[in-house]
Amino acid sequence: MIGAVEIPVGIAGPLLYRKGDHEEFVYTAAGTLEGALLASMNRGAKVISNSGGFTAAVIHQKMIRSPLFIFTSLSESIIFKNWIEANFDRIKNKVEHYSNHARLQSVLTFVTGKGVHLKFVYTTGDASGQNMTTTCTWHGVLWINQHFTAECHIEPVHFVIEGNGASDKKVSSFSMMHGRGVHVVAECELEEQVIEKVLRTNSADFVRCYNQSRVLSQLDGMIGYNINVANAIAAIFVATGQDLACIHESGTGVLNVEKTEKGLYCSLNLPSLVIGTVGGGTHLAKQNEALSIMNCAGSGAPRPIRIILPCLRTMKTNATTA
Repeated sequence: MIGAVEIPVGIAGPLLYRKGDHEEFVYTAAGTLEGALLASMNRGAKVISNSGGFTAAVIHQKMIRSPLFIFTSLSESIIFKNWIEANFDRIKNKVEHYSNHARLQSVLTFVTGKGVHLKFVYTTGDASGQNMTTTCTWHGVLWINQHFTAECHIEPVHFVIEGNGASDKKVSSFSMMHGRGVHVVAECELEEQVIEKVLRTNSADFVRCYNQSRVLSQLDGMIGYNINVANAIAAIFVATGQDLACIHESGTGVLNVEKTEKGLYCSLNLPSLVIGTVGGGTHLAKQNEALSIMNCAGSGAPRPIRIILPCLRTMKTNATTA
């Protein structure tokens, strides 16, 4: 180690979050070398909050590891595929011994000829789970190799812990459709007068330009379509100790907009946010402090922090009148 690189960290918010009758202002720490980014994020927070806030839902959380087994023929691969599918419960019991949090949901099989790719699909609680699922899967792979060979009298030519089928730190259509990490969908409806005052445009022009730009993105074969979600993702990852190599897959989102009587409906679909509040860099002092400011540090977060509630009520009043 030769030193450290300093990156300025700011706060984006308050951003009004709604869930049924519950309302609260949320914040995020953001580390960036782009001076205008915090201003842009706060401008977005302002227009959303002044339009009544946003709602969001977690569709699922999962982490995938994809070992590869190689055989001498397609027929051996098919026998292996059928054996894996018949022995899922045994595999699950084995791999879950090596983690207190990883839970194996399924093992998907993909035969490519002599090769068989397995997708081990886990839930990993409050951790992104990349390291824990690697450990669990490796022990599972060793167990599979031993027991398949003994029971079927077929020995794999070779096997590896990761055959690149997990789309780890890469963008893929599979991750977009099936998810890797946390799949989140958020929505809001922006009021016309707020759009005009804060964003200096109107909903009709927004939709007109959005639709035309999306046409070219489809012709270009772009995976996902959004207005540079990766800017905010990268800033939050830096500040909160996430895996920076997962920024591009985590920033692959789909933005949808439509004109409404009120103004503009927006929804954002983020299918592969590789994030966690425990493990990795989240234990580092400054990153953990940033998570604590956001009330997201450790397992089981978020938890009520009564000491800040009077401050939040004051900020809510100020934001409403701003």
